[in-house]
Amino acid sequence: MRKAVGIGGLRRKEAERLALSKKGNELAQREIEKLQEHIGVMKTHLETFVREHQRDIRNNPVFRVQVQRMCQLIGVDPLASRKGYMAELLGVGDFYCELGIQIIDICRATRSVNGGLMSIDELRERLIRRRLKGSEPVVNDDIKRAISQLAPLKGGYRIVDFGGRKMVQSVAREMNADMSTVLGLAQQTSKFTADDVSVQLGWDSDRINACVDDMLRSGIVWVDYQNINIPEYWVPAFFSQLSGASLSASAL
Repeated sequence: MRKAVGIGGLRRKEAERLALSKKGNELAQREIEKLQEHIGVMKTHLETFVREHQRDIRNNPVFRVQVQRMCQLIGVDPLASRKGYMAELLGVGDFYCELGIQIIDICRATRSVNGGLMSIDELRERLIRRRLKGSEPVVNDDIKRAISQLAPLKGGYRIVDFGGRKMVQSVAREMNADMSTVLGLAQQTSKFTADDVSVQLGWDSDRINACVDDMLRSGIVWVDYQNINIPEYWVPAFFSQLSGASLSASAL
């Protein structure tokens, strides 16, 4: 018959468990300290690297994005403060502030046309045309970072995704699931009809009409009555040709 473990045995096992736990905590703490030390060294090297390559960082958008990603990997956010040392070294504080202001101006100027929804590629093209000759080049990653800095303004500026297509939303509204689904359906042709939605999504007429009415009220879609029997609904945010001659003067 197996002998029961006595009080003394239980105490020894508990003491062993506590000793192992303490040892484990000590080892973990030493590892954390070593990691913090390594990160500190990496930050120092990164500062030196940034100082030596400031001109390239400002003038080469691809290189700028790579350096910013290096910063993120070691827990440095160069945009956490416009007066932060890394933002100062990178020269990005004023750059993203200026870019954010230009984004706001363009979005406001085109809102009556696109309902506050614009492809990120079209926005980049408009920014390039607007910025002074010799200004730092702009890439989509720059736009995303600048928009992230606009969040405190509560203006609804954010990046949304429709079937892998990045769009900039510049109005403070929540787009419901039905609107997002229909926009995803229209992204290839820039338009749709009630029949398209019915056939491809299997919705009834009440649901389609409610969704279309919401989109018309918000200005996201235009309606074309050339075919009286089957009106077509166009999404101006999906056809970049609207940013050509007819709109460029008024928007920029």
